[in-house]
Amino acid sequence: MKKPKCGILDFGFRENGLNSLLKLDDVIHSAEMAEQLGFTRYWISEHHFSQKSLAWSNPQAVLPILAASTKKIRIGVAGVLLNLYSPYHIATFFKMLNNVYGNRIDLGIANGKPSAHAIRYATGQDTLDKSSVFEEKFADLLHYLRDEDDLYQDGTGVVVPPYKGHVPEVWSLSSSAYRSNERVINLKINLSRSICHEYAEQGFAKDRLTQLKEDFYVTNGFYPKTNLVVGFICDRTMKKAMKTAEKFKSAGPCLNLVGCPTYFQEKLAEYQEEYGVDEFILYNYSVDSKERNLAMRLISQALQIVA
Repeated sequence: MKKPKCGILDFGFRENGLNSLLKLDDVIHSAEMAEQLGFTRYWISEHHFSQKSLAWSNPQAVLPILAASTKKIRIGVAGVLLNLYSPYHIATFFKMLNNVYGNRIDLGIANGKPSAHAIRYATGQDTLDKSSVFEEKFADLLHYLRDEDDLYQDGTGVVVPPYKGHVPEVWSLSSSAYRSNERVINLKINLSRSICHEYAEQGFAKDRLTQLKEDFYVTNGFYPKTNLVVGFICDRTMKKAMKTAEKFKSAGPCLNLVGCPTYFQEKLAEYQEEYGVDEFILYNYSVDSKERNLAMRLISQALQIVA
């Protein structure tokens, strides 16, 4: 079995006592380390919480910092809460950023629902638009990214710079094994499935993913990229990992893997077979910087992914 590819998902959560900028500084160092250790991607989330030391809310401000601090690793958002934004503005930002930073920017799109206050401040409305509007926005976003000649219209339309530039990788984010399949096929995008978010579907459902890939190929002539977002705690020994995990009992089944490097080596190989994905995106529940850095080193060594 081939070695699993692994990326990192970071919510920006860190230990108490650090302000927003100190947390952000730690995230930058973490992204740099992830690159050195051979991880494939470094994704950050979008969250609008009532927390005074929140590292960020809109991750778009952070992406250029992470991209400028790294050279090879892919940098992205998992994911942009598209219903809060204009698809045109998202397209213009991410396309330019992707071309400035060597075609290594990932654009993950989510249909999440932040707090009522965040919705009101961002959109001027009390509630988000219906699901059908999200699908329309997603299609519009890809139109702005891909259909350059239609947009230009012989000089009477608009250009999303740079003209004929590289379009970022676009990912549909889902906590279901099937809910976004039609979207993935119709829009010709990649699928990131999470099993570490609240209410996420935990079952393997490899047959559904296999069918999605085949249907995608029949429709589009190539296969989509797929990954699985996994919540974890990793330490040198099972005992230490279990002790840290005790702090996150409320996560329940969303804390998917807890153990030592050997355990991770075995379980990710098992997951690769059972889920049928190309890659893993690892979300560390620990908020301690030293524990997080150690976990990345241990996993990199155990999976032999060191760059």
